[in-house]
Amino acid sequence: MPLVHTNNTVGTTGQVVYSVPTGNRQNVPVYVDNLDTAPIWIGDAGITTSGATQGIKIASGGSRQLWLNAGDQIYAVSAAGTGAGLVIVTASV
Repeated sequence: MPLVHTNNTVGTTGQVVYSVPTGNRQNVPVYVDNLDTAPIWIGDAGITTSGATQGIKIASGGSRQLWLNAGDQIYAVSAAGTGAGLVIVTASV
């Protein structure tokens, strides 16, 4: 299983930071690393930084491991816009 990674720009509206390729296996380990100075939140397409649609918070310098299935997508958002390459996603596909 090769490792793949993406560098992402995350702003104040939710955007896709990784999509597991369709036809891939189930339970793909995916790691999200926040290299920004501000926290980010990850979740689905409706992700926000607060309220009922608030996602999973990843502090500055923090990371989170998820297990996703073929076709799943991770969205991310920041309360303070971030720069390019500050959110890195690594997956074993």
